Amino acid sequence: NILGTGRKLSTRWYRENRISQEIELHYFEPWVASAPVNFWAGFFQRKQDSTYVRTSLDVHTEFMFNDELSMGLSAQQTDVTPTEGFGRSVVPETQNLSFGFSVEYDSRDNPATPTGGVLYRTDYQVGTKRIISAFSTGLPERQSTRRVSLDLHAYTTIAQGQVLSSEIHLRDFRADRVDLADMFRLGGAKTLRGYREGQFLGSTLAWTNIEYRFLTGPRSFFYGFVDAGYFVVPDNPAAGLQSSEARKIGYGVGLRLESALGVIGVNLGFGEGDTFSTAKLHVRLINDF
Repeated sequence: NILGTGRKLSTRWYRENRISQEIELHYFEPWVASAPVNFWAGFFQRKQDSTYVRTSLDVHTEFMFNDELSMGLSAQQTDVTPTEGFGRSVVPETQNLSFGFSVEYDSRDNPATPTGGVLYRTDYQVGTKRIISAFSTGLPERQSTRRVSLDLHAYTTIAQGQVLSSEIHLRDFRADRVDLADMFRLGGAKTLRGYREGQFLGSTLAWTNIEYRFLTGPRSFFYGFVDAGYFVVPDNPAAGLQSSEARKIGYGVGLRLESALGVIGVNLGFGEGDTFSTAKLHVRLINDF
């Protein structure tokens, strides 16, 4: 929160393993020209082992009808550059330019630790993917694309200091042919707990998160959770993908604790067939200032 003005600069760095990592940078400008319009711009890059580098630049404008409802417009350019060698044998070099709109409704009583209300957001984007160079023949030079995302969070107070949190999420990408770099990742601390970060890939994802929280402070609580996920893998023999779908479930316990370092989140998740020796421990640190 830059100089307390509501302007925000956020960064994120995530290293999945020795050769895969993500970098994000976002800037948010509220009340442009003293009008109920927000603007933000973002940069995202993922280096996927020895396969490809995916880089996205996006800009958004958002009009606020009131404190709860807003609608926006967006533009995004995404470039995929395959790595020399193996990458060029499975991923085409592409450039995707897309435009879209979004709707958001937020009636939560407290964005940090809600005890009531809902948060709903949906984004719809259409665009064109240009094939710059391909590892196989038969691909059209330009393909139409469509990307949809939906997020719904609902919070209900069950008893004093006890809150039921329910979430539903959807991601869907369509094109003449879906490549590895187009797909979404499922699994980990923010989606399907009890599984490794980004363990599953799919062109269509859906997952739910249900938590029963026991509040211990303004931003602290412990909870039990159940997660369920569904993903669809598209048919792409050239990249070694065969059409399939699967459902996964995870469950466990966790806590979120406010500290001098920031908000620390820890959860122990069990996937299908897991025991205590194979359960996944997810640790997160979020720092706001």
